[in-house]
Amino acid sequence: MTVAQRLLSRHVAYLFILPVVLIIALLILYPMARSVVMSFTDWYLLRPNPARPFVGLDNYRDALTLDHFGQMAWVTAIYTVASVAGKMLVGLGTALMLNRDFVGRSIVRGIFIIPWAVPTVVAAIIFRVSLDPTHGIVNGTLRDLGWIQNSINFLSNPNLALGSVIVLAIWKYFPFVTLMILAALQSIPRDLYEAASIDGATAWSRFRHVTWPLIMPVWSIVLVLQIVWTIKEFELVYLVTRGGPSYATTIIGVDVYLNAFRFFRVGTAAAEGMILLAISVVFAIIYYRFLERR
Repeated sequence: MTVAQRLLSRHVAYLFILPVVLIIALLILYPMARSVVMSFTDWYLLRPNPARPFVGLDNYRDALTLDHFGQMAWVTAIYTVASVAGKMLVGLGTALMLNRDFVGRSIVRGIFIIPWAVPTVVAAIIFRVSLDPTHGIVNGTLRDLGWIQNSINFLSNPNLALGSVIVLAIWKYFPFVTLMILAALQSIPRDLYEAASIDGATAWSRFRHVTWPLIMPVWSIVLVLQIVWTIKEFELVYLVTRGGPSYATTIIGVDVYLNAFRFFRVGTAAAEGMILLAISVVFAIIYYRFLERR
């Protein structure tokens, strides 16, 4: 092959990946760069003057010194840890159950995907109606069973609102974890289980020494994805509680939206978004370091 042919083949390869590069640049890199610039400017939507003066780190200072920032960070941490742990554990248990042979397994697998397939808006509306203190099915069932006398305001009580939203997040997103882990379970050769059974291994021993080591790579990837996705969660919490009551469910993602589109402080919202991005990058770096060590 001549030099000209080599150069031509290299340019052809670049042409094939050019559409992907352009899409990434337009949909990811440009908005990200724009957000970085906005986070360093005094961007207020209601100001008639189109000038956006540079303010340095003032937006970051304003975001970090908000009166409710400490509570918001704590709520975000609780929401992330509890919902991710719930989704991973429920997803693992469901995957192990669906990996067994039983009558109607295909139908049951389809049913378990329904929460993930339901649009977030629909899931939030169903959840709000179900927890309604007057007409909700949850309060009605608890009263019929004689467990409560008075209705419980799940979404209006600061002590119950966050837990209620966490339950909804687990119900909505655990099927994704189930699908990923189930795919990993399906790839494990049955010969390994048969050999372990012949050696007298119990069910727990087979899970510990056969199943868990082989699904660990998939588990790790899904765990990091769930952490990153949950940290920047917005729509589910906002649609259910709007961040209330009294900032009880205000996570950082919700506060970004409120600052940008309710209080019109776009610069502060962009700074909060960059803080979320930094936190996500930290988790990604930890994950890749973990992979390198393994």
